Amino acid sequence: MWSETRRPEVLERVIGHSDVKRTLHSYFQSPASRSVLLYGPPGIGKTTLALAATRSYGYEALEINASRSLRSFGDVESLIQSCRHSRSISSMIRGDNSPLCLVLDEIDGSDPHAQRKLVEWMIGPDRKIPIVMTCNEVPRIMKQKEAIEMVRCYPPSATDLIGLFPDQDVPKLAKRFKHDVRRILQFLQYGSRMSYRRGRLLRNALPKFRIFSINECGPKQTP
Repeated sequence: MWSETRRPEVLERVIGHSDVKRTLHSYFQSPASRSVLLYGPPGIGKTTLALAATRSYGYEALEINASRSLRSFGDVESLIQSCRHSRSISSMIRGDNSPLCLVLDEIDGSDPHAQRKLVEWMIGPDRKIPIVMTCNEVPRIMKQKEAIEMVRCYPPSATDLIGLFPDQDVPKLAKRFKHDVRRILQFLQYGSRMSYRRGRLLRNALPKFRIFSINECGPKQTP
């Protein structure tokens, strides 16, 4: 899926989201005192921002889909045990000094009891690593917590998206899919097999644009 395989690796290649990038830059200068929660509509790049920022500032991401993996107190306890050290096991095996950053995706889909246990850990003295979370709707228990910085993410503008899809009618696509970049990519990747436009298959235009990044030099790298 293009939304996964063609993600930008670093923050400077993520289009738009200027305010969010500045906030993440500030956070990773001194992440020990709080956690960050990126929230907003689906498909606009929240997880991409979290992962790209983690790499950009020299951290190794431990990415977990909270909606699938955090269903109980026990799940959170296991997570806490995995994050007791500031470096990951893979980092230790490699012998480098890459610190660990926990990226919790879809935190609003996790179990409410698990959320309560997670918040206790995040605001307590035992947390040793930075945490970046993403969600569509902010969980009630995380609202108005000083140790959790809320960062609102807005959909990219049609102007931003033109750089991604130069051969497409970007305003029309943005309106149709409500600026959901993931859905636009899915439509162009999979819907092209059955949709015709001006007498030709959409797939004929697909190799002509770059996904999720601008000013990219050199061969495309996949994670």
